[in-house]
Amino acid sequence: MVLAWYTWARWGDFQIDCGRELYVPCEILRGKLIYRDFFYPYGPLAPYVGALLIATFGQHLVVLYLFGIAVAIGCAILLLELGAMLEGRAAGLTAALALLFMGFSPGIFNYAFPYSYGATIGLLLSLLCARFTLRSLLDRPGYNLLMSGFAASLTLLCKQEFGVACYLMLAFVLVMEAILRRSMRPLLHGIAACAPGIVLWVAVYGWFFWTLTPAFMVDANWVGLPGTAMHAFGANLYFHLGQRFVPREMVLLLMGAAISLTLWSLLAIARRSARNVALAIVVAIAVTHRFGPLNLITEVLTKLLVFPTGLFFIGCGFVAYSTYELLGKSGRQCLAGAAFGIFALIPAVRVFAGIRPDGYSIYFAMPLFLVFVVAMSRCIKAASPALSADRQRGLLNCLLAAEVVMLALICIPQTKQRLATLDTSWGVFHLRPEEASVARQILDFITEQKREGRQVAVLPEAPILYALTGTEAPGRWYMLVPGILSPAQEQVCLADFNRAAPDYILVTLRRTPEYGADYFGIDYDQEIYHWIESNYRMVGEFGPFRRDRRDRGLAALVYEKESH
Repeated sequence: MVLAWYTWARWGDFQIDCGRELYVPCEILRGKLIYRDFFYPYGPLAPYVGALLIATFGQHLVVLYLFGIAVAIGCAILLLELGAMLEGRAAGLTAALALLFMGFSPGIFNYAFPYSYGATIGLLLSLLCARFTLRSLLDRPGYNLLMSGFAASLTLLCKQEFGVACYLMLAFVLVMEAILRRSMRPLLHGIAACAPGIVLWVAVYGWFFWTLTPAFMVDANWVGLPGTAMHAFGANLYFHLGQRFVPREMVLLLMGAAISLTLWSLLAIARRSARNVALAIVVAIAVTHRFGPLNLITEVLTKLLVFPTGLFFIGCGFVAYSTYELLGKSGRQCLAGAAFGIFALIPAVRVFAGIRPDGYSIYFAMPLFLVFVVAMSRCIKAASPALSADRQRGLLNCLLAAEVVMLALICIPQTKQRLATLDTSWGVFHLRPEEASVARQILDFITEQKREGRQVAVLPEAPILYALTGTEAPGRWYMLVPGILSPAQEQVCLADFNRAAPDYILVTLRRTPEYGADYFGIDYDQEIYHWIESNYRMVGEFGPFRRDRRDRGLAALVYEKESH
């Protein structure tokens, strides 16, 4: 709660992604059907949860903030429980605190107002699935496997990659139990327990695919799948995020993973005085980074010790060793470790070579970070076999405490930047002064046109403007980043614009270098921009609109329909 207070209302972005988390639930409350009436690239669960919250508590940012904070706390508690099952409460507490330290950063990568609540809810549900799965292995099989199946189903309805991870974990558990017991009975029992959950997601997705056709679902919504229009632009985006498999880089990541566990083992082996000096030095580096310029040294420290970039290979090693131990000892603890390791690896593929304590990693790599903490704990114990159990526990707690302190110093955001307040119908935003001024002008303009009965469309991406003014996009597409429109869907989009004939179109200065195409109308969707210039005339601008490949913040050109 202290972190939430410290960074309150600094979350989200006025242009990128976050506006969708307001606009889509509002469209649902207007009676629109997801996928059919508006574009949505993820599972349907999160938008309907958002719509339920808004319908129950009202249109206010605080509603979403408190929900996001509750999800973050839920994820942290589940990491704590999972860590306790796999290794001990100290390991679970380390991973839980890491998530909270990273989860309240300004911008779009946080839990309070993220780029997608589908990612945060998906992580929460997948961790819940993992908890029930591990409890079925280590405690009571009974209802736990049934609940795990339901949690996996809801996860798949929320964020597909987390759902796939859940079902691969369950499949591994059921198959291995059948192999170890040399009987098909555990497999058949497990399939029966998971069947109700499977029926749920098959019914939901089946209805959408049957009603809207598979081609429409994939081509007009799930544009991130292979073979869709996003493929060309998405390849650049995914490469930028870390989903790349360059041999030389993979070797460096493997070396980094080995160095990380070696360093923690050396700290455990070292004499107390030497260990204390080493820990004092690395903590001092983190403190200096917090209050002074030591970015390069801190980055090396983070990549090798605190939050290794080679986490994926640590996870692979953990799964391989746990499976080896499982086949040798047939222990359920080994099966639990291997199953959770597989579960953690699947979503982390999204950020394979770009794992770091911010960005998409705070969602897709957090289970894998728990695997790292467990592996680190076991390396520390293996490096100090001569110590008594109490002294070994004290050593482990000391090193994990150092890890937590370094994570806090490196990951907790600083809020030195002076921000301006933007009051809206949804509550207060804290933006840079120049952005707040431009946003106020745009909101006033759209509100005035709405009062006069005129429609304003916003391109390529700022759906938050629709939500804050109570207006709607002229068609299915409320955002047009590179790759969303296939050639066929681009024609449908143009037909929507022709039919709606908005009185004004605002073209925002949204730069998208992460897709390999910077500007709307120049580097992508040129036909739509040509249509705008053929049927509208530019009559003004908000903010300094300059396409010079610099971060200019919020700005927009104003186009008025020629007939006015």
